[in-house]
Amino acid sequence: MNMLLLSTIIHRPVQGTEAGRNYRRTASLCTSYAAELSGLCRKRNSFIPILASFLLFIVLFSFSTSFAAPEIPNPAAVIRNFNAALLEAMKKADQLGYAGRYKLLNPVIKDSFALSFMAVQSVGKYGKTLTPDERELFVKTYSDWTVATYAGRFDGYSGEKFEVVSETGPVQGTVTVISKLIKHNGEEIEFHYLLRKTERIWRVVDIRISGVSQLALTRTQFTSVIKEKGFNGLISMLREKIKGFEKSGESKG
Repeated sequence: MNMLLLSTIIHRPVQGTEAGRNYRRTASLCTSYAAELSGLCRKRNSFIPILASFLLFIVLFSFSTSFAAPEIPNPAAVIRNFNAALLEAMKKADQLGYAGRYKLLNPVIKDSFALSFMAVQSVGKYGKTLTPDERELFVKTYSDWTVATYAGRFDGYSGEKFEVVSETGPVQGTVTVISKLIKHNGEEIEFHYLLRKTERIWRVVDIRISGVSQLALTRTQFTSVIKEKGFNGLISMLREKIKGFEKSGESKG
């Protein structure tokens, strides 16, 4: 393999990514070293240049895999993954118990939902008045409450299944994925998941059921609590709800 052909192969760009730029820099450096090695070996009439070029190609092929940017799941795939975790929690509800379901769902929910964004949006105008410490505490408590809600409510299985129906958009950066929960008797509950890219990953920012925004309902409740009992009152309410799910789960176990 001559150096021109090898250079053409290894300089094939990975468009628009830092990984691609790193790859090309590495490939260029390796090509230079290989050229020097080949020139040195030609002076000695050695077959080593061919072997060196071949080995370099193998090394760079391995580099291309290492430097390749990971594939970002599309919005529908995010919901399918979330549905799969919910279904597993339901099927293994008794075996896992509340704590086990919480542990199973926790990483999936945090990967699938833009919890920081949703937390701040859920308190409306009061989000702007939170101190950095209050914001950190609230996002954590909101996240814990979200996971606890799913772990507490999806606590059994009787033949249900999930089905992703469609993906539409994006409209102003928001994609809607429609998913159905189909019960054993044929009854269907349709969820409209709204997703946006946060930190380059598609995540849920709201769920609409029968046309009603769940984030809007949460905001109405939370802002009312803050107005009457203040920020600490909201934190206390969410912690009580979390404890309620824990106790209910323990009693079923």
